[in-house]
Amino acid sequence: MGQSNSSVFRPSARRGSRTPSPTSPADTAAQRPAPTGPTRAVNPLPAPTGTQLGLQYLCKSAGSTGLLSILAPQSTQDRAPIDLTLVIDRSGSMRGSKLGLVKRSITFILSQLNSGDRLALVSYDTNVRTDFELTACTEQEKVGMGAEVAAIRAGSATNLSGALQAGLQLQQKTTPDDVRNSVRSVFLLTDGLANAGLKTTPEIVKLVADAREQNSSVVVHTFGFGDDHNAEMLDAVAKAGGGEYMYVEKDENLGDSFAEALGGLASVVAQSISLTVSQPGGMARPRTQFPVVAEVNGWRVDISDLYAEERRDILVEMTEGVAKFRYYSILSSEWVESTLACSPRDLTDDEATAVDLAVARETTAAAMLQANEDAASGRMADARQHLQDALKQAEAVAGDCEDIRRLQLDLNECLETVQTSADYKSKGSKKLAWMGGGHGKQRSRGTECAY
Repeated sequence: MGQSNSSVFRPSARRGSRTPSPTSPADTAAQRPAPTGPTRAVNPLPAPTGTQLGLQYLCKSAGSTGLLSILAPQSTQDRAPIDLTLVIDRSGSMRGSKLGLVKRSITFILSQLNSGDRLALVSYDTNVRTDFELTACTEQEKVGMGAEVAAIRAGSATNLSGALQAGLQLQQKTTPDDVRNSVRSVFLLTDGLANAGLKTTPEIVKLVADAREQNSSVVVHTFGFGDDHNAEMLDAVAKAGGGEYMYVEKDENLGDSFAEALGGLASVVAQSISLTVSQPGGMARPRTQFPVVAEVNGWRVDISDLYAEERRDILVEMTEGVAKFRYYSILSSEWVESTLACSPRDLTDDEATAVDLAVARETTAAAMLQANEDAASGRMADARQHLQDALKQAEAVAGDCEDIRRLQLDLNECLETVQTSADYKSKGSKKLAWMGGGHGKQRSRGTECAY
């Protein structure tokens, strides 16, 4: 893996203790706040020791829903060095406090990187400018980077596509066989719409997808803040880039969002993860928000990467089958393959609750994403119904499971944003994409659940 960094940047604390927002005046039984009372966390799959991922299958009987769980090992003292490109919107709408906040966030990021890491900065309005290319974050170089950041001024329109392409090209200058900085990412931050260069979502998504075909190790995360940005586009771009869309609801949350994303990069333990499930005669498509590809007698799920101690749960209908997974281990610098025979068995109470939680989480994610689609087409009643149905299903199995109760809190919060078309346009389009994607990929993104 080459040079490692002795310092470890810790992600910001996951939000899980937020006070629930009040429901709207149109409150119903299905919309009421999640119940209070004693709760317990459920994690029947302990963190594996060593450097390899763990795999477990839980299924109580033939014909019932099974749960395949992948869990990453604990982080080590050393981490892989990072290549990070920041693509920053400096259009006219960023003038004033927004641009100042972005500059302070970049200063914070600089303080967390060290000489094993490299940072590049691309800023854009109508014109795209490479402020500096990938540069080792030595103390001397950080001084020059800070000066470049301080000199950025707000300009005119928003050539998002040109800037994103420039940022991706900077990452592609690192040759594929250079594993020294095996963790590579582009952070795109904007408060508006693409109104110069490529403007449509399909065009910009294709740009990212084509770049990922050349170098799949580069992950794109997007950050949208304010009420005017195109959440649908930023979410689609992040998905095409194998990353996450972050909705920064308030300007003061921008630093926390950067910190969480950077902390994740600093703890990547596995990349390019694929999970294949099969059984004689075939099987139903797995329930997951990750990309799924048909295989002989089964399916392949592409999971991208895992941070230290993260888990991924995939719901399957499988009586007697086989699960195989393959990934690149950052910790041991090698490709790893493993196979697990899957069959039903008696489950402990915690294991049974883990299956219920995975079903509730997947149902929640699917309901949020479907509600977003319905609301975008003006079907507000349908959007509310999807969220209310998911709430009822979660309530039926919640018991004292802390994470199912947190799913209820997030569903209630999303319900508030689809009461009217104005609510949806202002907040709902962002929150539904943000929370739905977060629960689907089991990354908190600031939601109630601490994945």
